[in-house]
Amino acid sequence: MEVDMRPPGAGQRPGGGGGGPPGGGFGRGGPAPLYNIYFVDENVGYITGGRGTILKTEDGGKTWARKMATSDTPGRGGRRGGIRANLMGIQMISETTGFIAGSENTILKTTDGGETWVGSSERARVGETRNNLEGIWFVSPTAGWIIGSFGTLLHTADGGENWDKRDPGFDNNLFGIYFHDENTGWICGQEGLILHTTDGGVNWTQQKTESIDDLHDIIFVDAMVGWAVGGYNSVLHTTDGGKTWTISNIPGSANLKGVHATDQNHCWTVNDWGVIAGYKAK
Repeated sequence: MEVDMRPPGAGQRPGGGGGGPPGGGFGRGGPAPLYNIYFVDENVGYITGGRGTILKTEDGGKTWARKMATSDTPGRGGRRGGIRANLMGIQMISETTGFIAGSENTILKTTDGGETWVGSSERARVGETRNNLEGIWFVSPTAGWIIGSFGTLLHTADGGENWDKRDPGFDNNLFGIYFHDENTGWICGQEGLILHTTDGGVNWTQQKTESIDDLHDIIFVDAMVGWAVGGYNSVLHTTDGGKTWTISNIPGSANLKGVHATDQNHCWTVNDWGVIAGYKAK
């Protein structure tokens, strides 16, 4: 099926017109790039981005408010420091609890519905890796996955307290991860890579795509229908569980960094120009 991805309206830039958070930017250097997006329901959603950016909406994306992230390890003077890492992957596993993964081995956790996020120095050294962490996904309150640069794949069985290294069989940079259930999952990454597991991450096989662009995020609404997004505004769509992927390129040259689908016909994306857009598949 050929998918026509059309924005229902102009893209929304947080901090600009159209209901973004006040201030017009996120620190020196202008608006931060946006890297991922996750909706809990039709109203409540989150965006992560560069320089510690965390945004939350409670009105379906009409307005966005910035949330702060801090480290639980005191810095100079005994004060807890703010997080300035690039925040890449986000998932809420309940209405109150969620995780973010990012550069500099950053892992953040919220227990108050995304109002505050705390990064632990111990969690930041999980899996004995110093690679950047790009994506995170929990299949249950205790079992979760993190992926990152140079084939980094980490797994937790205790709600993120400890993480163990796993081998995906590829050393490409891995950017996005999604599990439909405890057994069935996908990873996307460098140069059009999509990996698929049906045994809970024990084994991963490559799914064929015609894309040579880096794929930054992947999402499924059920076991069959999913999207992957990546460089040069590329959007890949499948209706057969990833056996075949159809490529659509929407106008523009931005890199799509994050995608979240609310049903089989609608999805949200964010890009590295700081623009949020909704798309409809026909």
